[in-house]
Amino acid sequence: MKVLVVDSDRDLVEMLTSWLKTRGYEVHRGYTVEHAKTIWLEQRPDLVILDTALEDGNASSIYQDMKTKHDALVLVITEGKNVHDEIRCLESGADDYLRKPFFPGQLLARIRAVSRRARSTLDQRPSSIITVGPICVDSLHNEVSVYGRASRLTPTEAKLLHFLAINANDVCTSEQIVTNVWGYDGDGDASLIKAHIRHLRQKIETDPGKPHYILTVPGVGYKLVRHSAEEQEAREAIRSLRVVSL
Repeated sequence: MKVLVVDSDRDLVEMLTSWLKTRGYEVHRGYTVEHAKTIWLEQRPDLVILDTALEDGNASSIYQDMKTKHDALVLVITEGKNVHDEIRCLESGADDYLRKPFFPGQLLARIRAVSRRARSTLDQRPSSIITVGPICVDSLHNEVSVYGRASRLTPTEAKLLHFLAINANDVCTSEQIVTNVWGYDGDGDASLIKAHIRHLRQKIETDPGKPHYILTVPGVGYKLVRHSAEEQEAREAIRSLRVVSL
């Protein structure tokens, strides 16, 4: 696996580089936003370990911009303690989040988890496209289309939406979602799931504040609703009228 480590703390970068190489990873280093962008395009890493506090710019702008040119899994590391920082990172397209300071074993566990998720996505090639009403999820190419209008998904969003789609109309608990999407065992991380659900709603719902497809089941989890053909036709007619009126 090819890994890019980006942090303005050069000592930390050197330590992580040395440690990851002993475990068989091909590691490249970056210390600034511009440096990271250059290496990302040149090396096309499978995974980027990225600090949020880079001196020359907003780290989230890196993976928002670069994922459109070369997709990669992104593991954010940060000294921030605010849960809203975590939510912002995840909503911006990061696949996972780890607070400093951390033990090497914690980092390795997160790397293995996002790697399993990537392999699982590839393993789904024969059934990577699934349709629920007007929603078509392509988890191989990380895309979703609603009534033919396509949007890009991050690998984690694609995995999550695919899981909801194959269980359409059934409630998926937080524990089930975390196990199948992030590969963790145990209780579900509510803020992690909520951030990705919010991002998915922005991409598939007409009004994300009043979701029609991805519904919250309070205290349990979420479900993707498969509406009847009549409901779909009525909704498409209303949507078409809105487009014409604009």
